[in-house]
Amino acid sequence: MRLLAVLVAALALGASPAAFGQAYPFKQIQVVLSFPPGSATDLATRIVAEKLRERLGQPVVVENRSGAGAVLGETYIAKAPADGHFIGIGSSTSLAVAPNTRLRLEYDVRRDFIPLSLLCEVPQWIVANPSLPAASLAELAALVKSQPGKFSYASYGQGTLSHLGMELWKSMAGIEMLHVPYKGGPQAHPDVMSGRVPVLWDSVSSALSAVRSGKLKALAITGPERLAEIPDVPTVAESGYPGYELTGFLVAIVPAATPKPVADRLSAELAQILKMNDVRARMTAGGLLPKGSSAEEARARISAYLDKFAQAVKIAGYQPE
Repeated sequence: MRLLAVLVAALALGASPAAFGQAYPFKQIQVVLSFPPGSATDLATRIVAEKLRERLGQPVVVENRSGAGAVLGETYIAKAPADGHFIGIGSSTSLAVAPNTRLRLEYDVRRDFIPLSLLCEVPQWIVANPSLPAASLAELAALVKSQPGKFSYASYGQGTLSHLGMELWKSMAGIEMLHVPYKGGPQAHPDVMSGRVPVLWDSVSSALSAVRSGKLKALAITGPERLAEIPDVPTVAESGYPGYELTGFLVAIVPAATPKPVADRLSAELAQILKMNDVRARMTAGGLLPKGSSAEEARARISAYLDKFAQAVKIAGYQPE
């Protein structure tokens, strides 16, 4: 009876079931991301969530929290219960760009999260309306210079990798274009396809089908090398802007207070999932580069990109908001 009283009292104070030895996981797992359905992040998240459900034996529900510069998911995860049942899919935007561009961010990347695994690289590119009279970035820069004030570009959110990456290229090209932010790449597609906004920085995954169908045309890959699936699209560096290199990535994270055994279990599971042939094939087909890594490697990538985007902000002359 005394033990029962202690347990009841502890539960009343909010102690988790794990505190009494209940094996993890013991309930539904919520996976949260800051991008909308149809985005590259959404594709990768749902592939991983499906495998987590199979391996952990519990329902895994994906929740999209898009908007607000792609940080709503991380804001939620930073305050979520730290019991391993709340997993965030952090991006280069939320974990490396936003800390350098947002003056009032409701989380600290190094303090509030435990990185679990680098899930994949998310190749990015600059695409345009097919009728735009420019077939390369050099031609686009010349066109913009010849008609000042006429051209705009779309991004998948204010203060995102998409926004900052275009601002950096603009500074290197010496041009001005009006920024038109959207809640995600797919949300910008109709306006770019119609020509209302002629240029878009998007993930390869998000815009690949539109480029293949001729509804958009690709100008340049923003990463360090061309992609095997689209070998004819040059990099920004190859297009006359040497040294330019920015790409996206996804990292699984949990709240910082998550017990180490639980975080280690999730890290190991994710690393194994990313080794599966079907997972790698599905991600690659969607324009993603599957990775899978240790927690330490994931932490190192975040740290390196925090420094990289701090430098990018200075080069682009971007003023944090």
